[in-house]
Amino acid sequence: MKVLANVLSSIKPSKKELEVELEVASSLLAHIQKHSPKKCEVVLTGSMAKKTFLRDSRDIDVFVLFDKSTPREKLEENITKILKKTFPSIGYQVSYAEHPYLRFHYEGRKVDLVPAYKISKSSDMLSAVDRSVLHTKYVIISLKKGQRDDILLLKKFLKSNSIYGAEIRIKGFSGYLCELLIIKYGTFSKLLKAAAKWEDVFIDLKNYYTPKQRTEAKKRFGFFVVIDPTDKNRNVAAAVSKSTFKSFISASKKFLKSPSEKFFFRIPESFEQKVKKSSKAKKLYLVSMPRPDIVDDVLWGQIYKLNKQLKDYLDDFDPKEIIADDSRHVVRLAIVLKTDKLSSKMLIDGPPLKMKERVQDFKKSRKGAKFITKKNKLFAEVKRPVTKAETAIMNFFQHYSKTKSHLAYPKEMIILEKKH
Repeated sequence: MKVLANVLSSIKPSKKELEVELEVASSLLAHIQKHSPKKCEVVLTGSMAKKTFLRDSRDIDVFVLFDKSTPREKLEENITKILKKTFPSIGYQVSYAEHPYLRFHYEGRKVDLVPAYKISKSSDMLSAVDRSVLHTKYVIISLKKGQRDDILLLKKFLKSNSIYGAEIRIKGFSGYLCELLIIKYGTFSKLLKAAAKWEDVFIDLKNYYTPKQRTEAKKRFGFFVVIDPTDKNRNVAAAVSKSTFKSFISASKKFLKSPSEKFFFRIPESFEQKVKKSSKAKKLYLVSMPRPDIVDDVLWGQIYKLNKQLKDYLDDFDPKEIIADDSRHVVRLAIVLKTDKLSSKMLIDGPPLKMKERVQDFKKSRKGAKFITKKNKLFAEVKRPVTKAETAIMNFFQHYSKTKSHLAYPKEMIILEKKH
């Protein structure tokens, strides 16, 4: 297909570019290995090792493999010593997955230096990251000629549709998942044709599960299952949300109906564009607060939790959506409501009239209320404590400030704006 050929020419590293990147990575590994303990093995993993990286994504993943005798609590200390010996004056950031790893820059590339344990099979692993080396080996062995091109097309397609990345903020497709999908379906085009018909998906490349076992496994793993070829107990697609899954199916159908390069080169919608599209003819409030200095996955886990609680709290105002953003060094929430003002009175459910004792207790507990009977049930009409959305939102954040969340700021640090 001409469209795919044109896209590939823009996103695929040239032969010379590939050689340069692999030389840089090789040089980096040699430096780190030289300054690592003799028992440690330094290996290249991720898309660079598999040659499945896009032209504009030159990140390098380096794993330092320790012997199992190394205490887990010593991994951060040991990996930091190695980095400081290799590059004494380099700046770095400590980030966290299951355990700490280091992030720094080398010759213009972002590098993740990850401590892990040396294993030969997943049953030997002591931490989840230990599998990454096995993933790299499996993909390199399994890819057929030309399939790296299809992986690049898939990654770019997903990125352009804002559904690439397994991090909590996106809940999308990881690079490893992309590689497994191409190994399964053969080509990018065949994958999209299959995806257009997806409902519940169960992919098991190594046939770990019998047809009977798959039924039970689906209940355990969910609607989108891609069994890790290196670990039958892991679903590689676990991070993909229902919304992201549906977005991929929809994008696949649209591309197949009308193939175009625009599907690969869309600029992701900004926070402002999402808000404008979502808030038409509805009530909109913007909340801003400082962005806490924590890793993205922790931050977005807390943002999603806050949003769910906020939506429940504002239930009477019929919240349609809460859009979140963490750019510009602030956390911003756009709260889209159907209504922002409620009546001054509200009804409180009481017991059925036939439950006479409970009826009497209900009346005693609601002194001064007006009682109404509907369908043989008693209701109390009382004054609503909060009628304005603005007050309700600020009340929520006042309560939230007492939680242990990194977003539990005092009321004075919350900026609330009504947009329309």
